[in-house]
Amino acid sequence: MSYLQEVDLGGAFPPFASFQEHFGVVPNLFRAQSSLPRILQGEAEIIDAVLFKNWSLSRTQKEYILLAVGVAYRATYCVALHYQVLRSLGVPDHQLDQIVINHSKAAVSTPDAALLDFAIKLAMYAPWLSGDDIDALRNHGFNDESILEAILVTGLATFLCTLSTGLGPWPDFEPRACLASNDMSPPETGYVGGTGGPYLRTVERSPESFPPFAIFLERFGFIPNLFRAQTLRPDVLEAEVKLFGNVLGPKDFLSHVQKECILLVASGANLNTYCVADHCEMLRAMGVSMEESDQIVLDHHEADLSKETKALLDFVLKLAVRRSSIGNEDIANLRAHGFTEEHILETVAVTALNNFLNTLQMGLGTTPDVKPRHVYGLKDALVSLAEERPQERAQIDPDASLVARVKAGDLDAFEELVTRHSRRVHRTLVGIVGNVPEAQDAFQETFLKAFRHIGSFQGRSTFSTWLLTIASNTGLQCLRERKPLESFDDDHETEDEFHPRLVRAWANNPEQLYSEAERREIVERAVTMLPAKYRVVLVLRDIEQLSTGEAAVALNLGIPTLKSRLLRARLMLREALAPHFATSAKRMSL
Repeated sequence: MSYLQEVDLGGAFPPFASFQEHFGVVPNLFRAQSSLPRILQGEAEIIDAVLFKNWSLSRTQKEYILLAVGVAYRATYCVALHYQVLRSLGVPDHQLDQIVINHSKAAVSTPDAALLDFAIKLAMYAPWLSGDDIDALRNHGFNDESILEAILVTGLATFLCTLSTGLGPWPDFEPRACLASNDMSPPETGYVGGTGGPYLRTVERSPESFPPFAIFLERFGFIPNLFRAQTLRPDVLEAEVKLFGNVLGPKDFLSHVQKECILLVASGANLNTYCVADHCEMLRAMGVSMEESDQIVLDHHEADLSKETKALLDFVLKLAVRRSSIGNEDIANLRAHGFTEEHILETVAVTALNNFLNTLQMGLGTTPDVKPRHVYGLKDALVSLAEERPQERAQIDPDASLVARVKAGDLDAFEELVTRHSRRVHRTLVGIVGNVPEAQDAFQETFLKAFRHIGSFQGRSTFSTWLLTIASNTGLQCLRERKPLESFDDDHETEDEFHPRLVRAWANNPEQLYSEAERREIVERAVTMLPAKYRVVLVLRDIEQLSTGEAAVALNLGIPTLKSRLLRARLMLREALAPHFATSAKRMSL
């Protein structure tokens, strides 16, 4: 079971036979990709080279990495699979439970503990990785061959976790809880951005004598440094060629431009200077201007793309950075935009491949092949972590028990949820639609939708945030149905739309000028007078206190556009309130 339909390929299908031999089962993660056997064939090649082949690290060490990264990603499917594999390798349950709860306290050797620290940092905070981390592994007895293998296994872990998130396969074994205690915080200093190397020695190889390099040269016009840095493992490079060819080569479903856009957006979200530069160059060769590529990275909603491609990239952005889990509603949205099962599977596979490449590049520290137009720095990383990952922090939802009762059929519990949140929902809707009668109709529709769909609520946010998202979508639909239509959905800002004219100092204590009721009435009236596209942003961010990311998702806007509108909304509101609360010019001169 998964989000996509399966095709019976038979037990004799070579990749399935290999998975059966090494995992003891054919994992549902791979059955979920059966509609495109070529992708499975490429995955089997890379998994065999990285995971199954004996080289520097033992199979147990590799599975430790896969388990620890799965926990860090909260990829329940991967945790269950690798927990079971390690159990079959003779690792006792209590030791595995320690890794799941907190790897730093697990009963593993000191070198293996250092290996897990390295892998989790690379998987979660790759831009902070530096030569010091490589030297730390060397100090624990790891040579360049074993460090390269650790990087490859970590890349494979991010690949598998991304696939499992995007495809939603049913666990093959008993699921294990993924707790937050394995989280690492980014270091306060030492940001490198993935281009501080190269860190490992290489072997000189030429396109004339090494077929993978000849293929890279033909495809890209040059041999990317990312692949030159892996020459200690020619077998892995051969497997990567097969995987790239099977995933990126065909254009029977997604076009080559669409795939490069996926790689570009996902690399930008991962703050990967190297890969963004390379994919911009690939798109330039396909006829996409560098300016348009820059816009796709900055905010693809502002780019000259079809609405279908924008919806596809919304999905990619959500999947690539692990900031939200994918659900049936995301797959249904892609289908509603005309994408088939094969389109969706290719999208997930390309995004997973991107995360694999980004992880390898950051771990190897390779310098760019072409001059980057934008170099990601510490500021970008801190903004990304602050604004895009708040939902990865553990949240205690005060409504969790009531939601569980509603799902079990308790109607009284839903009535209590309505009572708890009715004022906030009504206030939000009044702020969005601008009048009470329409807000009351939208209020009823909001709770009706919530009741109908509460079974699909999976707790990735608090119930109140989920409910406000429904309310905002319902309110926006009211705006769209008005005649004449208000220009809310235009995701484009022009500099001459608004210029604040009345920006004056506020009175020292506005509360002395008006009673609380008067102040509330003045502010509410000013908010309702704002243009809809600005009013909605202000209500969700400043009144209902949604995060930037939550508000952007609720409004289907890019974060730069949302920030721009919020700034203008605040300026407009300040100007509207200035006659009531600003200090007069006469008083200011005293």
